[in-house]
Amino acid sequence: MRRFIPFLMLTILVSAPAMPALAHQCILGGGSTTDIQIYNSCKADLAAGSAGHDHQNADMSGEILRLKTENEALRARLKIIRQRLLTILGDL
Repeated sequence: MRRFIPFLMLTILVSAPAMPALAHQCILGGGSTTDIQIYNSCKADLAAGSAGHDHQNADMSGEILRLKTENEALRARLKIIRQRLLTILGDL
């Protein structure tokens, strides 16, 4: 098990550059039960077609600003994960 976690983290980091192609507005905010339920509800709405994501002519400036802010937060989280991974790999 001790060797599996670094392998899993390394796999995630290697595959991360391919993830933006799969990105969508449903983002898992954490590991709590509430966060997982919100994420699953969002995905279910997308599958049912009732998510309200079909606004073609809406003003996208607010959405772009929100996404830029979210992108910065995700970059900060990724930096922390990379530091933790390097610490784990250093302990091997």
